[in-house]
Amino acid sequence: MPTLQDLPTPGTYQTTQQIRDARLARKLAERRRRMLLWSAPFVLLAFLAALKLLSGVVITWAGMQAHEQGSYSTAASRFSSQQWLNVVEPFRAFYNEGTALYASGAFFAASQELEEALELVPTNAEEPTPAECDVRTNLSLSYEGLGDEAAAASDPAMSQTYYQQARDTLASCSNSDAQDASERQEEKQEEQQQQQEEQEGGEGDPSENPSQDPSSDPSSDPSSDPSQDPSSDPSQDPSSDPSEGESGGESESPSPSPSPGDPQQEELEERNREAEQQRQEEEQQQGGGSGGGQGW
Repeated sequence: MPTLQDLPTPGTYQTTQQIRDARLARKLAERRRRMLLWSAPFVLLAFLAALKLLSGVVITWAGMQAHEQGSYSTAASRFSSQQWLNVVEPFRAFYNEGTALYASGAFFAASQELEEALELVPTNAEEPTPAECDVRTNLSLSYEGLGDEAAAASDPAMSQTYYQQARDTLASCSNSDAQDASERQEEKQEEQQQQQEEQEGGEGDPSENPSQDPSSDPSSDPSSDPSQDPSSDPSQDPSSDPSEGESGGESESPSPSPSPGDPQQEELEERNREAEQQRQEEEQQQGGGSGGGQGW
C-alpha cells in the first residue's frame, strides 16, 4: 500500500497514470544524459576527423597553387604537413612533397620522399596500378637528376649507377611517359659508359699520354738537347779546330736560326761562350809559359 509520503500534498493531487508518466520521463532523461556522456569521445573523434579531412583539402589546394606558381619549396612545405594522420591515401602526401622537391632541383631529398611513397602506394600483383606508375616515374626522374649531377661532376661511374637505378624503377611500367624516360636514361647511360672507357683508355695507353711517353719528353732524348750533345760544344770535341772558329769560315751545315726566347738555345750559347773563353785562356797560358809562342 502507498504510504503517506507517496501521496501528493493537498492541491497537487495526481492520478496514478500521471505519476507513472512522470517517473518514466525522469528515467528517460537520465538515460539520455548517460548516453551523451558515453558518446562524447566518439563525437569528438568524428569532429577531429572531419576537421582533418577538410584541412587536408585546403592544404592540398594551397600546395597545388604554390606549385603552379613555381614556389616549389613552399609547396613541399605545405604537402609535408599532410603526412600525419593521413589515413585515406597515406602515400599521397609523400608523393606530392617529393614531386615538389624534384621540381625545385633537390633530387636527393625528392628520392627519399618518393621512396617512402612507393612503399605506401597500393600495388597489384599482376601489373602496376596507375598510382604506382606515377610514383615510379617521378622517383625515376629523381634518380636521373642525381645521375646528371654526377655526370656534371665528371663521375661517369656514379652517373651510370643512378641511370641504371632509374631504369630499373620503371621496368614494370609500360605507359608512354615511362618508356620515354627509360629511353632517355639509356642514352645517357651509354654516353657516360663511352666517356668512362675513353678516360680509362687514355690513362692506360702511354702512347696517348705525352707525360708517360719517354720518347715524347725532350729532356729524355739526348739528341734533342743541344747541351747534352758533345758535338755542339767545341771544348768537348777534340777533333774541332780552334782556328776554324777564329777564321770565321762557314760550316758545311749551318744550323737554323734559333727561335727567340728558347731556353735551351740560350743555355747552349752560354756554354759555347764559356768554352770559347776557357779555350782562349788555355792558349794564352800555353803561349806564355813555353817561351816559344807569342804572348797575348
